[in-house]
Amino acid sequence: MFKYIVAASLILSSAAALPASAEEMGPGIGRISRSSNGYTAYVCTNNTSSSLTLRTGAGKDYNQIRQIPHGRNIQVLDSTGSRDGFRWFNVSYRGNSGWVRSDYVCTR
Repeated sequence: MFKYIVAASLILSSAAALPASAEEMGPGIGRISRSSNGYTAYVCTNNTSSSLTLRTGAGKDYNQIRQIPHGRNIQVLDSTGSRDGFRWFNVSYRGNSGWVRSDYVCTR
């Protein structure tokens, strides 16, 4: 019994001693590095000739601001869940800020 307690305490104390990293898994494939301004990602639609709608709020019922073409870089600032069941990212693109569905955002 004592062996198990010692082993458990060593595992817990060594996990707490690991350094915190600024990198974490992103929404798409790859890793992201967070900064105070969010992180850079890109639009990855199912079709290379299509685009992603930038909206005024986190949901399909909000007004459209503009279209962001497939492959374009965006700055991800924040995220939230929505009543529609999707995760939405607050992003900045060419001077416009708005919301896009997270499943069309990837990292390199």
